[in-house]
Amino acid sequence: MKGVIISTDEAADDAGTEAGCELGADGHLLLTVQATDAGARIDRLLGRVLAPRFSRSFLTALVEQGSILVDERPVKASFRVNPGMRIEGELGVAADSLPQPEAMALDVLHEDEALIVVNKPVGLIIHPGTGSRHGTLVNGLLARFPELAAVGRADRPGIVHRLDRDTSGVMLVARTNDAARSLVNQFKCKTVHKQYTAVVWGVLPFDSDWIDLPLGPDPKKPALRAVRREGGQSASTFYKVEQRLPAMTVVTAEPRTGRTHQIRVHLEHIGFPIVGDQSYGRSAQVQYRRWVERRAADGLRVPSLARHALHARAITASHPLTGETVRFEAPLPADMTELIEIASGAPA
Repeated sequence: MKGVIISTDEAADDAGTEAGCELGADGHLLLTVQATDAGARIDRLLGRVLAPRFSRSFLTALVEQGSILVDERPVKASFRVNPGMRIEGELGVAADSLPQPEAMALDVLHEDEALIVVNKPVGLIIHPGTGSRHGTLVNGLLARFPELAAVGRADRPGIVHRLDRDTSGVMLVARTNDAARSLVNQFKCKTVHKQYTAVVWGVLPFDSDWIDLPLGPDPKKPALRAVRREGGQSASTFYKVEQRLPAMTVVTAEPRTGRTHQIRVHLEHIGFPIVGDQSYGRSAQVQYRRWVERRAADGLRVPSLARHALHARAITASHPLTGETVRFEAPLPADMTELIEIASGAPA
């Protein structure tokens, strides 16, 4: 493996013995513990050896999530090493590429020693990625809760689930690695219950129903999702009508799986796409725009909605510290409240 050699024992290195760690250009780490490091905590050893390129908090998170192994097995950050042990893992991202704290206003609905609950606004991306290194929810969380830097994945600390950029609403954030493991497991076991409010175009004929249709990449637009009866992943959404309006319907949607764009694709597939969705339900969106234009031409009040009308209203889970069932809610945002008022025939 090609890479650079970083000494862990300068005296031994000067004497010509092989003491150090090899760090490949691809971020692969290989380190053999030297006698002088006997009994050292693995997080402190790595923090010293790999500074300043990688921060200790980043390395600690990698150890805790099992990305760095000792003799091919995962350990805690407090694990004490012995000479001859082999430390290996994928470091990937250098410290200067990790998300940095950025002060921003956050609507924190709840916080305790294990859990943070936020009401994510429209337009906010969850974590840095391609084309979005700054101004994400993670950047804001790190400024307010700096301890999150060592929780979970280092490139998206504390994040255990996501919402689309233009979906508003309630989100859980893990404040400790134990909390992260608990919440990730709950999502994996499908014991977290989520409720969304959506406004769809058209008047749904049924009061409630299940949509059980597998989803996968759209063959024509791979960045989007589509119903794929062959080769798709199972996906299940329950919906219930809350209010029927002259041209629209307000529904509660409860996804039992967590596929990308699941609610949006499922509702579009049965012929009732979410109002304002620029990716799904093209003909319905044209009808919605014409409805808005007619109201404007008649001098009537028009909605200010500039995104898809989907809001994560509530989430229920087991508290990662106490095991108690907890439920958190985020109020319907102003743009969706206004849309419903206008569409229901309220005075302009």
